[in-house]
Amino acid sequence: MFSIIIPNYNRQKGLIKAVRSVLNQTYTNFEIIIVDDCSTDNSLKEISKIKDERIKVYQLGKNSGAAAARNFGIKKSSGDFISFLDSDDYLEPGFLKTTNQIFSHSDPSVGFMWTGVRYHLAHKIIEESWEPKRKNNSYLTFLNELRIGTGSGITVKRKVFVEYGSFNENLPAAEDTDFFLRITKTFNYLFTNNILINVNKTGNDRMSKNFRNIGLAYNIFIVDHLTEIDKDKKLQKKYYYKMMWLNYHLEDQKTARYYYNKIPKELRTFKIKIVKYLYEYLPLKNASYIHQKLSS
Repeated sequence: MFSIIIPNYNRQKGLIKAVRSVLNQTYTNFEIIIVDDCSTDNSLKEISKIKDERIKVYQLGKNSGAAAARNFGIKKSSGDFISFLDSDDYLEPGFLKTTNQIFSHSDPSVGFMWTGVRYHLAHKIIEESWEPKRKNNSYLTFLNELRIGTGSGITVKRKVFVEYGSFNENLPAAEDTDFFLRITKTFNYLFTNNILINVNKTGNDRMSKNFRNIGLAYNIFIVDHLTEIDKDKKLQKKYYYKMMWLNYHLEDQKTARYYYNKIPKELRTFKIKIVKYLYEYLPLKNASYIHQKLSS
């Protein structure tokens, strides 16, 4: 059985569409677990109008964030496979059927999978699927490139949570990045390029990129991966450059300079030097704006 976990906070219109998209699945052995994070709108009232015994609704005692809501849903779930769906996104009818077919032919080492995504932006629609360039193992593959999150049609086997725990609620951001880097040390992955989930990026209630929170999170969990990062100069460049500019966003110049100095000298490109100069000598807002323009 599948457990589809939907965290919700003040998204009553999107929530109804998300739930309907699960109820319309061609594969019907599932439960829907809605975890409301203390919404102040009519989310719970509206969802109560949908009568289906597969829908289970819980409300957290206090507003705790998406990671806590997902963890609560995992604890309440009973499925062999756990899928995540945000309350303003929706699934294609064949999501569960395709996911089930892929898992049924998978190796026992496989712990999770993802699907292609259709992003709904303000003025256009973009379809995207991620096929990672395979390295020696899953962990190195994800250290080198990680382009998925919980909104990427993710389904995880229950045993993954049993062995590695769930999302780190102490992280102010990037909890899915931390989760994937942890579990790929043991578990393999599968994916399908089929577009099976729709992600809405037009709402103003989606969390924008908060580099300060991302910086705080990376400072916590990246230490668990430094041993592997230090074995590869390309990984050193990738992560120490990122840690440099994230710590500038934390206004911690000492730590930012520390990570800059850890970038191998021969890999300190002109762009990296320019970005360091921007954050050293311009106001943070201006430096960040120019940095993002350079990166895009």
